[in-house]
Amino acid sequence: MKQIYLLLISFYLVSMVSNGFALVNKNQDNPKLNFIDDKGLKQGKWVFLGKDQPERGFPYNGKIEEGTFKNDRKDGRWVFYYNDGMTPKTEGVFIDNRPNGEFIKYFPNGQVKEQGTFSHMKYKNQLTRYNEKGIKIFEATFNDQGNEEGLVQHFYDNGNLELEYTAKNGVPSGKVTRYWPNGDVKQIIVFDENGLPAEISEFKAMESPEVTVKKPVKTIKKGPIIKPFEGFNPNGYNKVYNNIKELWLEGNFKQNQLWDGRVYIYDEDGLLLKIEVYKEGVFHSLGQL
Repeated sequence: MKQIYLLLISFYLVSMVSNGFALVNKNQDNPKLNFIDDKGLKQGKWVFLGKDQPERGFPYNGKIEEGTFKNDRKDGRWVFYYNDGMTPKTEGVFIDNRPNGEFIKYFPNGQVKEQGTFSHMKYKNQLTRYNEKGIKIFEATFNDQGNEEGLVQHFYDNGNLELEYTAKNGVPSGKVTRYWPNGDVKQIIVFDENGLPAEISEFKAMESPEVTVKKPVKTIKKGPIIKPFEGFNPNGYNKVYNNIKELWLEGNFKQNQLWDGRVYIYDEDGLLLKIEVYKEGVFHSLGQL
């Protein structure tokens, strides 16, 4: 009886040591969340919840976005969520705080909306779009300049081909074919070497206006005009933020108009797409991200 009792005690001690060792390993393998290093820089895995940014209107414990930081800049895979705090809206790869790599966008029902690759703020390689039923409605390949290259196809919501052509650096080349929803050919347009329509053939009754080529009109883009608010200097330096507290305008204003400064433009997920530079009240160039 004494031997059995000692055996049970030994088994219990071994189990405790084993469980404790496993627990230590598990904690060591679990990376720190929302970690800020001794230099004040975000590092590793971060999860932003509704309680962190209540002005965004997310549930208190719902996810806004999550991913990894490297020296305070997004680096690696990130996921952005719809306002329910659970349904992924966009997921993609970041390098040095910029989208750079494969990405997927989703509808609220979970179906894939768009799938492709982003590089230097432009599409690259194959891009495919779908409707909310999961039916493909667009497919094309983009070159290093972010322009369509090769076969480009548009589809109706029923999956039938709507438009098909070949592009060279974003310009239609050769034959462009349009189809009716039942699959019959609707129109054929032949483009010349300059990308202009040289010949048009119609089939059945034409239901859309003929293709017209308009010469581009040069427009002057002026700096935004701001409705004055408390603390705003209509003739001086200001920083203006959007409704989710992201920097929107920065620079010197003249009679409420941005005169010399920058406009920060974001996409629907809050990602910085480009910076517009204004001088003497008009658009001057794109700034460096």
